This record gives sequence, structure tokens and C-alpha cells, in this order.
Amino acid sequence: MQKRIDLHCHTTASDGELTPAEIVLRASVMQLDVLAITDHDSIAGWQPARAAQAKVAPKLQLISGVEISTRWHGFEIHILGWNFDPDHPQLLSLLQAQQQRRQERAQLIRDKLIQRGLPAAQLPEVDLDSDRVLTRLHFAEALVTHGAAKTVQDAFDRYLGKGQSAYVAPAWCSVDEAISAIQAAGGTTSIAHPLAYPLSNKWLRRLLTEFKASGGDGIEISMSQQGLHQRQWLTELALEYDLAGSVGSDFHRPSKWRELGRHLNLPESVRPVWQAWVNM
Repeated sequence: MQKRIDLHCHTTASDGELTPAEIVLRASVMQLDVLAITDHDSIAGWQPARAAQAKVAPKLQLISGVEISTRWHGFEIHILGWNFDPDHPQLLSLLQAQQQRRQERAQLIRDKLIQRGLPAAQLPEVDLDSDRVLTRLHFAEALVTHGAAKTVQDAFDRYLGKGQSAYVAPAWCSVDEAISAIQAAGGTTSIAHPLAYPLSNKWLRRLLTEFKASGGDGIEISMSQQGLHQRQWLTELALEYDLAGSVGSDFHRPSKWRELGRHLNLPESVRPVWQAWVNM
């Protein structure tokens, strides 16, 4: 029987709604065999998740994970990493730098929104000493909660998206730096949701070529919200560029659209990113 695997989800350590312990419990309820929590530029959820796994889901295999934001030719590309040593100094140093960049960006976004006339009390506070990673989604949700935007997408369209008044360009690390840090810690790397970026076919192929040349391992092929033609296209790209395949829901919160482990089947023609992992 094929294992139920989900290698992409988020907790309250970044922009997810559930705590690490709640994610682990939900994974157990959904009868997952393998789970990786991949918070944005943070592994703060790793230890709480391990503690919960030992108590409520002893049969669940928990894999260390992270999703690192990178800059690449003016685009923001997310690199997933798994099965690494969470105490490795090079990885910890990079994540610390990334979190500092996130906090600085969040403060600038907050300042811009206040300049637009939004009450400071209705916006997320930036705490430089907190492990919580603030993202634009946190601000978008605050704008919706307090009536400044109708939906999260509306908040991005009117305030937070590229070219809008509260947009702040990120200063992320490079793809090479992310790959180097993850692999130095013994981990495996993948491009997250390759079709979610505003890339033409030419630019997507260039990304795959450069990612592969930098030592990257795989691409995310199977996702919860995905057409069959998209999965087939990603399968063809993985085979063409000799990249492994990964599966992930990108779960952030309970909803009828996206669930842990749902519709995540890797085509048999693609070698899995977990092929060489112990006990997989």
C-alpha cells in the first residue's frame, strides 16, 4: 500500500492557522504516514511538533522541513528543504538572517499602511524578539477583519501586491544560498509550486535549468488544488530535467479546498525526493 505523504504545510510559526501540535494531530486524523512542516524561513515548529508526535501520533513519521523565500532575476521563488539537521549552524544562520529581513519588511509594510490612514491598532505588531514570522498574508487578513478590504486577494490588489502603495520589495537570499544551506545540513531541496510564479514557459525552463545547475534536487509535482494537465506538465518537466518529485498540500488552515494529504499521488514515472531517506 502506498504511503500517505504530505511534505508541505504551515503552522502558526509562519502564516498557518494551526499550531504545530494541532497540525500533527490533524495529520494523524487524516491517516498520514509522513509529514513535513515547512514554515516560511522558520523551523520554530519542529520541536513542538516532535513533542506532539510522541504523545498523540507515534505512528506518524515527522520529517524536518522549511520553505525558504529567495530572489531570482526579480522573481520570488520558494525553495523547500527536508530531512536536514535542524541544529546545523549554516542553516540556522541563514534562517536567522531571513527572519530579520522579514521583520524589517513587515515593519516597513506596517508603516506604509499607517501612512495610508489605517489605524495602527488594527495591524499586526512587529516583535523583533518573537519567533513568529510575519508575512504579507497576516496584514491582508487584518485588513479583511477590520473592513479595509473585502477579501485577502482584494487586500493584495489594493495595498500589498507588487506596485501597490504598501508593497515593499523583499531582500531574500539567493536560490544558491538556500540550496547550499539546506544541503550543508544534510537535506534535500525542491522548488515549491513551480506553476504559481508569474513565469512564462521560457522563464520556468530557465529556473529549472539554473536550479539543477546549482545542485537542486526536485520540484513539487503533486498538490491538492491542481488540474490533471498541470500535474502531467510538471511530470514531463521533472523527467526532462532529471529532477525528483515531491508532494504537498501547502495546507494553511482547515477548508474544503485544501487538506493535509488530499490528492497527493506522485506519478510512478518520477523518482521521489524521499527515495534515499532512511525508513522511507
